[in-house]
Amino acid sequence: MPALLAIASACTFGVADFIGGLATRRAAVVAVTLITNLAGAALAVVLVVVIDGAWSFETVAWGAAGGLAGLAGLLLLYQGLAEGPNRLVSPLSAVVAAAVPVIVGVVLGDRPATIAIVGICVVPIAVWLVAGGDIASAGASRRPLALGVGAGLGFGTFFVLLAQTPDDAGAVPLLTARATSVTVLLAATLVTRPPTPSRSTVGIAAVAGALDMAANGLFLWSTLDGDLAIVGALVSLFPATTVLLAVIFLNERLDRRQALGLALAVTAAALLS
Repeated sequence: MPALLAIASACTFGVADFIGGLATRRAAVVAVTLITNLAGAALAVVLVVVIDGAWSFETVAWGAAGGLAGLAGLLLLYQGLAEGPNRLVSPLSAVVAAAVPVIVGVVLGDRPATIAIVGICVVPIAVWLVAGGDIASAGASRRPLALGVGAGLGFGTFFVLLAQTPDDAGAVPLLTARATSVTVLLAATLVTRPPTPSRSTVGIAAVAGALDMAANGLFLWSTLDGDLAIVGALVSLFPATTVLLAVIFLNERLDRRQALGLALAVTAAALLS
């Protein structure tokens, strides 16, 4: 069950990223990010009411810290994509994000079976290939490398912190994480004053935000009974979904390396399930 939830979370994250990417093509990144976070916060409120999680200082603290880590990862990713090649920054962030929960999970006591260890080792290779990773595109500059690694550390840390919340917390950490990121983004919006997006863009961004929150919820659910190392590795396969959607709806071509990456992603998911 935890593996299936983690796979569902990865697929949902992939769809959310694809839709969010469409929105950022139409409006300023800060505005889109704020809308997605507001939509996610609204869904988190509903989840808290429905699930009725327990409030505690520990839950709020872990959730708020996770919200800051996730937002930092997102901002570093956007900065990296603005300054460096997409084929380096995005895949590198995904690989690092995959490694962080695995390393922390093992340190905290997770001891995956041999077949699961093989699957975990396949994950970063699959993610790098499917996202079109190209280390040579960095050239002589180390800044894109640093931004990609930083973004991955932010995302990976978000997953780790969210997994530390008490089992009875329900959706409370999701709400506190979003409340924290929304507060920061509101301040950033007041400072930068981006143009107001069109209604259609607002709708697209809101859908992306709701899906992102749903993915977070599935991840949190999967950590209740699953090992962080395995769950984190599975969720990190989300770029495969984004790439497939781009091929289907944007007519992007799938090269041989990406096709191999997709095959390895399916193999990794099977080994970890």
